[in-house]
Amino acid sequence: MAINFETFVAAKGNFVSASFHTEKKPAASFKGTTLEKVTTGVFRAGINFANLQSVKDGIASGERGEVQPLPWGEWELFPYVIKHKESHYLRLYPAKGAKLEVTHLVNGKAVDKETFNGFLTPSDAKAPEKFECFTVKCDNILSLCDKVDHNELLEAI
Repeated sequence: MAINFETFVAAKGNFVSASFHTEKKPAASFKGTTLEKVTTGVFRAGINFANLQSVKDGIASGERGEVQPLPWGEWELFPYVIKHKESHYLRLYPAKGAKLEVTHLVNGKAVDKETFNGFLTPSDAKAPEKFECFTVKCDNILSLCDKVDHNELLEAI
């Protein structure tokens, strides 16, 4: 998909709609099975991770350490785009209280989460599902900055 970076960058701190897919590695006994998740929702763009209230609170309470530099890649356009090994990634933050719609696919067929997790290793199936931010490879973006349903936006705020 061709991403309109001008629209994305102009959304500094604002809410945008986005949809992206991620591929998951199946457990060895399911080698050759294609596992994919499609995530759609409302996200904030152009904010600094270190400025998130949850991060500040975690540092203040000792639950987490100070924010470190990126563990891989470098900022090409802070705080929007990371470049790593000739690939570009967007940083998206789920809107507080927003429900992300996740579709689980096994070999291209939609299945429920429990069935999907049955194809993963036990540790991958137990991975946390709450994220403060997503770093999404640009090649995996399905839609970005399309019109947002105003009711969905109000629910996200």
